[in-house]
Amino acid sequence: MPLIISTETQTAAVLTAPGELHLKIHPRPVPEPGEVLVKIHTVGICGSDTAYFQGTAAYTIKAPFIMGHEASGTIAELGDGVAGLPLGTAVAVVPSLACGACEQCRSGFDNLCPHTRYLGSAAVTPHRDGALQEYLAVPATHVLPLPDGVSLEEGALLEPLAVALHAVRKTPVAGATVLIVGGGAIGQLTALAAKSLGAASVTVTDVSERRAGAAVEHGADLALTIEEAESGINGGSHYDVVFDASGHPAGVELALRAARPGTGRVVLVGNLPAGAGIPYKYISQAESWVTSTMRFAGGLKPALDFLRDNKTDISWLVEQRVPFHRIREVFEPPTQGGPPLKVHIHFTKQNIL
Repeated sequence: MPLIISTETQTAAVLTAPGELHLKIHPRPVPEPGEVLVKIHTVGICGSDTAYFQGTAAYTIKAPFIMGHEASGTIAELGDGVAGLPLGTAVAVVPSLACGACEQCRSGFDNLCPHTRYLGSAAVTPHRDGALQEYLAVPATHVLPLPDGVSLEEGALLEPLAVALHAVRKTPVAGATVLIVGGGAIGQLTALAAKSLGAASVTVTDVSERRAGAAVEHGADLALTIEEAESGINGGSHYDVVFDASGHPAGVELALRAARPGTGRVVLVGNLPAGAGIPYKYISQAESWVTSTMRFAGGLKPALDFLRDNKTDISWLVEQRVPFHRIREVFEPPTQGGPPLKVHIHFTKQNIL
């Protein structure tokens, strides 16, 4: 039996179809043996969440489900057999549930497990509900206690940081000239990680001068507009390592063209829209080495270790905080200045239905 039995209800944000997001009353989960119940505090909005809402995601929504995979909260209940996690413990939620037994998992590539059920994902059927709800039951192995000095808001940033770290560790960057295409949250974190891991120079380009400039304010060496980046490439400027964090076909094309011919390496980090292709001619003409990333391997602890070891502040990424009951506002087109780098949804007693 769980330590606490609850039959109460909770509020969840349910996506029933593209553009159709509704706050609904659901039964509150009860943790099964080996699970914990997390009282959600903060959920970050990812580009994949926006793609689901807009209907541009690679996976079709076949049934109503709950989005959200960048989450933190506190332990509210324990299922049978769970120890070492006192009630009230602040945790980050590890969103990837792999099988642990397949070839990929055994080889350390749990992010490539064909049986993965990711929080807030329509990639599997039935879809796996995510964290945009008051309470979430997950395996006790899939929460990471946050040490003193790491806030719940920072805990919700560990997932995108893990994505960026995984991308930068795909290829050597020490001593390399690095270009990052796309200055959103993942691009910003990729720039930070590349610089911390010894890149000789880090340049960020984005359609938004503000976002590219933000990267320089936080450690990158140079910000370029897309036009400036294009002009440089046309004039013969190239980079040792290029990361595409834009998730846009035009960004991928720019990244491929920017790689140094013969030795350049390109890492595709962003998720392209469904049906988007890759212009192969730019790979063959430069004999570039091109790879991609799939989320991250090894859980969130490497990201937490990086945060602590480098005494890195990433809280500046959060440019908008929205109470849960106003979540639909997050998916409305920005009125001015472009979208914020990162939006966090905050759950409090005052903003729940």
